[in-house]
Amino acid sequence: MTEVETYTAPATPAAPDASQTLMEKGVAKLRQHAELKAMAFDYADFITKTGACPTIYKGKPMDAAAAIIRGTALGFDPDGALEAFFVINGKTGMYARAMVAVAENAGCELWEVEASDNSVTWAGRKPGGHEQQVTWTMDRAKKAGYTSNKRYGTNPQEMLRSKCQAELARMIAAGPLMGLYSETEEAAFEPKAVKATATRQQPQQSRGLSAIAAATNTAPQEEPVDAEVDGDDEFLAEIKNTVSGMSTTTEINEFADALKADGDVPEAAKQIIMDRYNQLKEK
Repeated sequence: MTEVETYTAPATPAAPDASQTLMEKGVAKLRQHAELKAMAFDYADFITKTGACPTIYKGKPMDAAAAIIRGTALGFDPDGALEAFFVINGKTGMYARAMVAVAENAGCELWEVEASDNSVTWAGRKPGGHEQQVTWTMDRAKKAGYTSNKRYGTNPQEMLRSKCQAELARMIAAGPLMGLYSETEEAAFEPKAVKATATRQQPQQSRGLSAIAAATNTAPQEEPVDAEVDGDDEFLAEIKNTVSGMSTTTEINEFADALKADGDVPEAAKQIIMDRYNQLKEK
């Protein structure tokens, strides 16, 4: 007689909590990001004091942490991220050779067609896509203003190759490489001032913008100020997406309180929150 095993159905995955509010989802994402930042800085603080750290990150744990955070999103381990990324004026860039690696990891194919000191051509295609080519010549680099870099005179072929690699990789792997520039695109890292405006509230208002100011340890200002954007771009995008979905000033106040409870709040994040509060007050 044949024994028949009892069939046990696999457990059904728990359904997402539909009752979770937009604010709660936003705070959860921010908390996850804050945990990642803490872990990245912990490792960066250690590695930047050792001889195993790339020269550009020596004694710069904050820059190293920023590179590690960006690299984690693309699947790099901490050491790999430090080799693949660099930070200039608070912006994270990626070496062209690392861009090629990311594109290949996404299933793309890239190869060199021809190379000389005057012209380099690379070709590639995304999975299931058609072939695309990129050519960089010394004339094109000069017209774009890149040849002021002395390396175009000492190692022109390598510089043109890096330009091709970066441009092609972004073309066929646009998703993972969005917003990243290579070491040969210096203009992308020039600092730009951002003008922010905040409005002073009347003294008799006991709740509202004054509460947000208290929660974020800042005071409302009535004059425009020029300030460099601080904080991580991804973190600020999460803030903006979260508050833009809020429809009442009460939600804004609660979000500001919750954000402050999670730790220090970047100045740019405070401004985003106050701007959204003012928009809702005017409705």
